[in-house]
Parts: sequence; structure tokens; C-alpha cells
Amino acid sequence: MITYSLKESGIFYVNFSETVLPEDIKTYLLEFEQLKNLPSDFVSLYDLRGANLLLDSEDIAAISKLTEKATTDYKSVKTAFLVDKPKLTAYSFLFSVDHNSEKTTRLVFSNKEEAIKWLNE
Repeated sequence: MITYSLKESGIFYVNFSETVLPEDIKTYLLEFEQLKNLPSDFVSLYDLRGANLLLDSEDIAAISKLTEKATTDYKSVKTAFLVDKPKLTAYSFLFSVDHNSEKTTRLVFSNKEEAIKWLNE
């Protein structure tokens, strides 16, 4: 399951929980593209700690391309991934290095406070 909300701090918080399939992420990205009134300097925190992601490298590449498409209208995109398992760390790292652009910055964290601190810099 994927839930999301824009917090008062201006951080777009996305929570992945339970089993998440590639189709779930693609559906979320399609919904995200339809959201209006988000800041042009977009800041997001993806909390993957409660999730079991069932992805392979081809899924990660496809999701990365869809993410770039979904964020093309933003001036900048800064994303922190909060992880607690080696598999999630590897997925997040692969996603972070794939299809990065000058306006996109992605980092992986194991500590929520450090992730938020970085996002607010």
C-alpha cells in the first residue's frame, strides 16, 4: 500500500507499507502527476521501512523513467529514501543513481531525523 500527504513543513511524505508491486508504484506515479498546487521546489520523503517491495532491476529502471516524467514540471526535486533493510537500501540506491538530472537529488537514509534535516537544508 502507498499513502501520501503534504505536511505543514512542506515535505511531501510518501509511506510504503505491506507488499508493494511495480503496478502499485506506477499507479501512485499516475496519481502524483495529477496533483496540483505542489511547490515548484519539490521536497519528498519516501518511508520504505514497513514495505516489502517486489521489484527487479527492470522495474526499477521503468519506475525511474516514470518518476522523471512525473516531475518534469518542477524546478527542483529533492528526495530522501528512509530504509531499514539491505534489500530496500539496494533498491533505493539503484533508483537514486538511475536517470538523475541536474534538478534531481536523491539520497538514502536509515534515520528519519537525518533525512528531514537534509531535506530542509
